[in-house]
Amino acid sequence: MSLDAVRNEIREIDEKIIDLVAERQRLATQVARIKQEEGLSIHDPAQRKIVLDRVFTYAVESRIDPVAVRRVFEILVDMNEERQRECSGDGNLP
Repeated sequence: MSLDAVRNEIREIDEKIIDLVAERQRLATQVARIKQEEGLSIHDPAQRKIVLDRVFTYAVESRIDPVAVRRVFEILVDMNEERQRECSGDGNLP
């Protein structure tokens, strides 16, 4: 396989990752609505820990750097919380 072919496969994967992040953001909108209805706080340290522990463990099982994966998911969780704040009127819209 040529270098260009491999790079094209990586580009396709990158686009899929972006699509999945966008889907995660769309779901954050639903989470915000449910949290508002139930009077729950946007920031949920217990749920954050569950997510970060789960992805760390899965990364270990997948034999990829769990610390790096955890950092990526910290960003994703932060993005979701920001989206929830935007939906609830507590944040600034981009």
